[in-house]
Amino acid sequence: MVEQDFTVELDKTIGCLWGLALGDAMGMPTEFLTPEEIASSFGGRVRELRVPLASHPRAGWPPGAVTDDTGQAVALARALINHRRLTPELVANTLLQWAVEADAFAKGFISPSTANALRALQRGATPTEAGCQGRTNGGAMRVAPVALVFRKNWQLLMEQTAIACLPTHGTSLAISGAAAVSAAIAAALAPGASVESVLKAARLGAVAGRDYGCRCWTPLLERRLDLALEIIARYTERADRIRALYEFIGVDMTVTESVITALALVAITDGEPMPAIIEAVNMGGDTDTIAAIAGAICGALKGTRAFDVAMVSQVESVNNLDCRGLAIKLLRLRKAENFS
Repeated sequence: MVEQDFTVELDKTIGCLWGLALGDAMGMPTEFLTPEEIASSFGGRVRELRVPLASHPRAGWPPGAVTDDTGQAVALARALINHRRLTPELVANTLLQWAVEADAFAKGFISPSTANALRALQRGATPTEAGCQGRTNGGAMRVAPVALVFRKNWQLLMEQTAIACLPTHGTSLAISGAAAVSAAIAAALAPGASVESVLKAARLGAVAGRDYGCRCWTPLLERRLDLALEIIARYTERADRIRALYEFIGVDMTVTESVITALALVAITDGEPMPAIIEAVNMGGDTDTIAAIAGAICGALKGTRAFDVAMVSQVESVNNLDCRGLAIKLLRLRKAENFS
């Protein structure tokens, strides 16, 4: 029974990492475009790994290449595996090392908030100082490994989520968004999890996350999520729900738009990873991050059986990823910490 439980947990853990990476890779070529531009440029809806347009900031990237979403999440996962707990200094050093190895500054590989914070760290700013202006979704996009390790310890889950954000996205808004995502993933991993339990946990995470970081003015994310769910409930057709989400909530990299839209996509697609990723990829705006967040949550909920394995294999090959190996190490860490 114990071995069977481990097998199920491992499958859901791999599913979370698959959803993150595949959502990121599928959303990479459509990022920054409108829904109309995506449809016209790619000959309809994007349902597979594609090459960016020649005019795209990531022109020349191969199909299946991931962005900073997956890169930073994997870097944090390895830091956790090696050190068992994150500290602000460890996260700062990990992100700086990742940026150098990925040549992130030269390639325009990172968002303005992260780039500014990392440059501040290089100039000698403390992690708290560097991250006090970060109000976008950079913390939320990389937080999955924290949820995979600390899912059964709420206090540590929230504390480690805040620390994972601090050096680049250390505001109460950004941490609230990341906490909503980490709580949603943690809930999705639980036996018998449902879309309802996942969204309930996301609300609790959003509330708890506001207790951390530099204070900033923001709509309450749990109420913003309620609003998104109320809006999509007015429509019966999925296409109408997606359009309403795009028009009323938005797809920008701000937390109040992208994180809430990603959570609402979990509801719209009944927690199925491939539909959630495909809808996110074709919505426009910050497609890679919205697809990565929705994919990670849905992957944790449904496990590996819900994915196009051929596409996942291509993403792993292109980016030299080993999601199964990483999942095993993260799950073993959680077991070793007696969070089983």
